[in-house]
Amino acid sequence: MAYHGGALCIDHVGPDAPELASIRRRFAVFDDLLARTLRALGVAAAVGEVPGEYCPGEFSVNDGRGHKLVGTAQRLVPRTWLFSAVILISHPDPLRAVLEAVYADWNWTGIPATVGAVDRSVPGLTWNHVHTALLAAYAARGELVPAVMPDSAIALARSRADRHRVPQS
Repeated sequence: MAYHGGALCIDHVGPDAPELASIRRRFAVFDDLLARTLRALGVAAAVGEVPGEYCPGEFSVNDGRGHKLVGTAQRLVPRTWLFSAVILISHPDPLRAVLEAVYADWNWTGIPATVGAVDRSVPGLTWNHVHTALLAAYAARGELVPAVMPDSAIALARSRADRHRVPQS
């Protein structure tokens, strides 16, 4: 998934645990949490596949009008999982343009116009509104413990950032 500063990215990492023991269960739990959080902000968020969407799946969070708002994915290693979510809060057009180019190059039939944004559903919603609402939703599930990313990890990420940028044309 391509994304930019108008996206909010969330990664969950955890050990196999009974309440989140399966891939489907993690999708169901986290996508429901994300959809409920967006609904609390006034977005008509639903969980379900959008016809023609990028990275299709039954657990996509959409606006009920044919636009995907949240994409989620999982990666598994023995005894541990990673669940990632990208919430597009604003500016869907650059991502639609990326998909148009990819679809044309790969001869795929997806529909780039299915990329939506939270602020298109509820004008005036910002990254900060969504971030604050998500923190509250997670706090309702259990204690949040702030952590500081080590300077070495930040330096490593910055040193690799250029590998992930799309060249300007």
